[in-house]
Amino acid sequence: MWQVRIIAFQPNDIHVFLNEKALALVDAKSRQKLKQFYHKEDAFRGLIARLLPRLLVKEYDIGSEDLFFGTTQHGKPYMTITSAAPIGYNITHDNGLIGMVYSTGDDLFADPPAYRLGIDVMKLSPPKGERIIDFINIFSEQLTALERSILLTNPPLPESETLRRFYLIWTLKEAYTKALGLGLGFDFRQIEYDVPRDKVRINGNPPIGWQFVRFQVNNMESGQEYTYVGVAARFVSERNGGEQEVEGKVESEYPNNWLKIQSAVSFMEEASLKLGNWN
Repeated sequence: MWQVRIIAFQPNDIHVFLNEKALALVDAKSRQKLKQFYHKEDAFRGLIARLLPRLLVKEYDIGSEDLFFGTTQHGKPYMTITSAAPIGYNITHDNGLIGMVYSTGDDLFADPPAYRLGIDVMKLSPPKGERIIDFINIFSEQLTALERSILLTNPPLPESETLRRFYLIWTLKEAYTKALGLGLGFDFRQIEYDVPRDKVRINGNPPIGWQFVRFQVNNMESGQEYTYVGVAARFVSERNGGEQEVEGKVESEYPNNWLKIQSAVSFMEEASLKLGNWN
């Protein structure tokens, strides 16, 4: 099984749920780190990011004594479970959204214990005080010639479409490198996303055995609705990839209810109910 879970929050949620009772749902080391955040928004995002995998394993009836959290040498978080099948996951957040992609059992391939799963999400907000073309040019060295051509068209695209394409390109690149568990310094030009055709190439070739799914989520923040886009990437093995997926195709439909969206209010209430005596 695999799924993407998105938790959406509003500014008021921070003041309601960022308290000692909520912090008690995670371990002492995590509580200490969360209290060190200067901005409450960062602490709240960090709290939900820690609760997401804990609530996930709770759903599989796994006790905290059988669970260990760690990071790879490149800093990618993972968890190991001593009493059950492994679960791979990856977390992302931006502004009012926190997302997690996870996979279990036979859907996990390559590079344990973190496995090859990645997710990234970004808010479609225009750069402040900067022209779109100048904003795109800042990242030009990380874009391929094709990607620049589909962003900086003649005549120009509407700014909203230019931003949507750019953020989809960027989140796919981030999701793929996070799935590989790579550190900083990876050349993003090795990854090319042709957004209009929903095609991906890695070093000019279709990425055999990989699945990419893009998604869009709207969230109300301070009385205004904002749009986010994101991409989840996972390795499904060379054995199955050619049979189950069109190589290099980015999916956008909702197969098998893989996308679950939940408000922070309901998520925190559920976490408090199910994890109250878990640690």
